Amino acid sequence: IDKHYIFFLMIFHTWEFIGFYGLVYFLYLKLSHNSQNRALLISSYYFYASWDWRFLSLLIISTTVDYICGRRIENAKFPTVKKKLVCASIFTNLSILGIFKYYDFFAQNLQGLLLYFNIKIEPYFLDTVLPVGISFYTFQSMSYTIDVFFGKVKASRNFFDFALYVSFFPQLIAGPIERATRLLPQILQVRVVKLEYFYRGIYLFFWGIVFKILLADNLAKIADPVFASAGPYNGSSVLLATYAFTIQMYCDFAGYSFMAIGLALCMGIELMENFRRPFFSRNISEFWRRWHISLSSWCKDYMFTPLYISLKNLKVFSGFSTKNQVGIIFFFSLLVTLFFLGLWHGPSWNFALFGIYHAFLIGLYYYTSKKWDKLVVPIQITLTFHLVCLGMLIFRANTLRQAWDMFLSIFINFHGELI
Repeated sequence: IDKHYIFFLMIFHTWEFIGFYGLVYFLYLKLSHNSQNRALLISSYYFYASWDWRFLSLLIISTTVDYICGRRIENAKFPTVKKKLVCASIFTNLSILGIFKYYDFFAQNLQGLLLYFNIKIEPYFLDTVLPVGISFYTFQSMSYTIDVFFGKVKASRNFFDFALYVSFFPQLIAGPIERATRLLPQILQVRVVKLEYFYRGIYLFFWGIVFKILLADNLAKIADPVFASAGPYNGSSVLLATYAFTIQMYCDFAGYSFMAIGLALCMGIELMENFRRPFFSRNISEFWRRWHISLSSWCKDYMFTPLYISLKNLKVFSGFSTKNQVGIIFFFSLLVTLFFLGLWHGPSWNFALFGIYHAFLIGLYYYTSKKWDKLVVPIQITLTFHLVCLGMLIFRANTLRQAWDMFLSIFINFHGELI
């Protein structure tokens, strides 16, 4: 098979993918429930292997480890054994993610830090491409074992059904990041493909294409040249590029989510909503309840809440008043969570700063919420949107220095003409 053809299987808005999906869907309608699941699993693995078959091994490793850990957690009699098993699952997934996505980044930064102190080292670099979808399926698979540990879901008895939960191709490479409590029961139960689901699925897929091709791709033509420039920057061009990129990001992410939800719905599978009109948010906290919902809710449930509870139980800030303790623990947990949420997007300090920036904004909102909430709603929405745009400037800039120079240009080098 031509490599060009199988690569484009991973891009939903190509004729190659539509042909692939049409064949899978035709077979899907003809098969019994168990056969549907096996066909979807084979199709999902072929879909992922079409990009690079070697990285399919990482997906299988993550799936196998979490399947085994889930079964043993449920059967274990002692809490210490269960804790060791859930830690093994988390360690495996974070190791896969850390090595293939972040190893070179941190090795390069360590090399630069030591060189600052006149210590020269030559670390080994993997120098490999980032495995597509690795941030999505490791989080999805890992959350399953955590949910089994806390008794939120029963361990899967069938390896192939669990493997389909991890690798279901419509949401494998761009989300939404599903939960075992939602998706796994739909895989295990007999599904009915209703005509209304099909129509709604096609409708969502169509709007996903509109968001991606007509909006996101054309907005990129406005934003990319400005961010590719080495400066000096015209503030008006930077402002236009920032607005364009902010909306581009939404249309890109939301477009793929709409397409994924639509494709799954045609099969009788309901995926979670991932975007809920985020630019109409009245504050930054509400924004994160509307933006990339599957990721933000994942970080809240599996990072922020456990960290907050752990710190509160440890009483590490016992020297402060109860009110101040709660505030400090809340903000520290928020800062750590959003720092890693930022890095989740990629190995760059810009992404890390993006997360820190939003942590400070959320903390500031809660500190000033009584005054903020008294503002008229259109002002709240407008201010929130512009705070989001500033974060997107940090997110999109190639370096922290470029982000700073572009930000300054809006105030000190603003010209009416767009160049």
